[in-house]
Amino acid sequence: MTRTYLFLLAAAALILASCSKGPMAGPDPDPAVNPPGNNPSNKLTGTWKFAGMELKGQSVTSASDMEGNTLRGITDFDYISIENKGTVTFDERMMTSKDISYMVDTKVKGSTYVNGELMESEELPWRVTIPASGSSASYELKANDSLYSQASTVSFPGIDAPLTGQPMACKLSWKGDTLVLKSRVNYTKNSSANGTATIVSSSMDQVTKLVRK
Repeated sequence: MTRTYLFLLAAAALILASCSKGPMAGPDPDPAVNPPGNNPSNKLTGTWKFAGMELKGQSVTSASDMEGNTLRGITDFDYISIENKGTVTFDERMMTSKDISYMVDTKVKGSTYVNGELMESEELPWRVTIPASGSSASYELKANDSLYSQASTVSFPGIDAPLTGQPMACKLSWKGDTLVLKSRVNYTKNSSANGTATIVSSSMDQVTKLVRK
């Protein structure tokens, strides 16, 4: 059962399909936010190649078994996507992602507790390919450096279908022809596995890069 919970946690690592990403050797230093002109939307409009995503965070799975034991699994993850594909197009009010896909090939660190006692802690390989997908959502710019959408689409590896209508906020910055979107994602899901109710809570920081096409 231990490994089942560890992999449930690993499956919670996530993507914002609307806010897409290409190859990233590592995170870049934070660039200055100085888009030219008085209308910041002029800096976004057009088509961008998905250039990569970095995701760092933690997932916690909580459950109680039929014997009344309290189960808790914690997974820490930190990865950069590879084999990034797809595009994101912005007009003045809509953002549309098309054929976004990538691969994750990393390790996750998992710990399992029963009734508060550490039962197991290990590092496990995790390799998953995210199939191509697309979505559209309206957005608005706030000041010169923030993007907000009330109805973005969120996709999770291991989740049956994308979640629609999710609020999303991104901090924007530019470095040459690269657009960098930083966001913090919090997610909670109730589910059931093998007759046991579980609650998965995830909190993560995401950095997405788009390159002008």
